[in-house]
Amino acid sequence: MLTKREPGRSDACDVIVVGAGLMGAAVATRLARQGFSTAILEARRVAGGATGRSLGVASTGLAGNYSWAVSVYGRPRAREIWALTAGGRARLVETVRRLGVPFQRAPSFALAVDDEEADELWDSVKLLRQDGFDASFTLTDPLGRGFQAAIRRPDDVIVNAAELTRALLQAEGITVHEETEVYALEPTENGIHVWAHGRTVVCSAVVLAVNGYAALLDPYLAARVAPGSSLVLALEPDGDPFIDPPCTLDRGRVFLRTLPDGRLLMGIRQPGGALAGEELLRDRLTAVASRYFPQLDLTNVDCWSEVMGVTPDGLPMLGHVPGLPRAYFAVGFGGHGLSWAFVVAERLVSTMLHGAELGLFSARRLDGDDSL
Repeated sequence: MLTKREPGRSDACDVIVVGAGLMGAAVATRLARQGFSTAILEARRVAGGATGRSLGVASTGLAGNYSWAVSVYGRPRAREIWALTAGGRARLVETVRRLGVPFQRAPSFALAVDDEEADELWDSVKLLRQDGFDASFTLTDPLGRGFQAAIRRPDDVIVNAAELTRALLQAEGITVHEETEVYALEPTENGIHVWAHGRTVVCSAVVLAVNGYAALLDPYLAARVAPGSSLVLALEPDGDPFIDPPCTLDRGRVFLRTLPDGRLLMGIRQPGGALAGEELLRDRLTAVASRYFPQLDLTNVDCWSEVMGVTPDGLPMLGHVPGLPRAYFAVGFGGHGLSWAFVVAERLVSTMLHGAELGLFSARRLDGDDSL
């Protein structure tokens, strides 16, 4: 378990967090509130990775629908996943209210592109209601664009993830060393020596919150967290601004959100942790836009891509690096960090301070530990 360092060492702190995205900020601020001196080392800028490129929609569950999750994880675990992400979203709302960060409650839709997916959504709604989650089903396309059916999710939240991350760090006075890439971790007698670009630090513990870049820091993480691709296009409407609600379609692979300026953000995640080329992902999004949103101006497009971390079962992974018991990690969010960040940070810090069980998030599940 984590203990505070001895005072009087100017080159040391209690904890170094690697990664200044939302997850890193959530962990660092929680530790700081417990009285630990905490700093962040970031290879780029605050929220310069997946956090800064997020569409900013916090939803319950995973990309796939609930009936799919029940078939893959079993019903008790699927119910736990949805409940945890609902709790994470509630904590997010509490945090943005406390910090004064603007947010919006925005009911969203999961849209069916064919009859098979419509049947899956109907099965999902029945299961969701039985398990105590709020959702409704319609065979009417809420957008009027040729979709076959939809689930309405009433409690989703929109927030600027980068703004939230910066506000968290500022509120707790967390020191962030930007453009300070970490190269290696070396165990010492009482902690860890962190080797980074232009800086070395001795600390009691390290938290790796680097998501899709986990493979660069340790072979254990490389074997369990695959880098996946995501791409977002910002499309200009040819005429009136869009006013459509946030949506997912094609079994959660494609996601849509309207910006206040009327542009449509359209994103895609490459499933399975595979790194797909930007041109391929862009072609897929262009095909969706041409079919369902023909009024969009496809010649006037901004785009950005990012690497996300994907575990074999699609769930976040927490634990400590073998051989480095004071080096913890929180990785593998698969594009759903907004809903996971606060519950995962709480679980990880409880483990660091009190030895609490990681439960659903434990990396041991990927090593065949059936006791979880």
